[in-house]
Amino acid sequence: MSYQFEATDDYFTAEKKVTTLISFAQGEGKKGNDENRELFLKLGVVFLVTRFQVYVEDILKEFNYKLIKTNKTNLELPIQLRLNAIKIHSESKPLNKELENPTTYNNQKLREFHSIISLLDDWCNDKNVIHQEFKINTQFPLGKQGLNELKGLFKQVEGKDIFGNARFDINKLNEILGRRHDIIHEDKNMQLTEVTLKEYKKFIAKVVKHIDRYLRRIVK
Repeated sequence: MSYQFEATDDYFTAEKKVTTLISFAQGEGKKGNDENRELFLKLGVVFLVTRFQVYVEDILKEFNYKLIKTNKTNLELPIQLRLNAIKIHSESKPLNKELENPTTYNNQKLREFHSIISLLDDWCNDKNVIHQEFKINTQFPLGKQGLNELKGLFKQVEGKDIFGNARFDINKLNEILGRRHDIIHEDKNMQLTEVTLKEYKKFIAKVVKHIDRYLRRIVK
């Protein structure tokens, strides 16, 4: 199946390795090698979550790129997305910081200041095409949990929880992220089985497809 974003295709290509690890775990279980079986299952969880983290960051970068290439006008963008981009740019170059040191005041500083204001004005003009420097946050940090961070990344677009009306309970994601955290930091197994890993794989696939469908609607 082909998706709107290459990041989604890449995720499902990589996801096949989880199936391979499950197969390895089953094989070791049949041999009675419980330690090796547990190792493959742990690797499966860590790989699955890592690939999901990479996916989220990659699809947001691709979304940002595709959005610019649509040549849409600023007016065609959700207001949340426009103001979020202005916020990000303003944080990277705060106007008060630019003028904080009077000893740096000169014509060059005035031109730099004017350039910053002109860019912000460009983004506020409804008729202008999306600027090449238009950016959203694409970093998805993971800890023991990461659901709020995930929701926050996609709230950049329209200011809403995109998983609120999903046909799955997104809260399960914290269980999966918690498993990864326990494996990496505490080397816990917590009764991990092949069936559990298959369920995790199936759940993450639903989340990935949901994200792809949502962002596709914005860029088309």
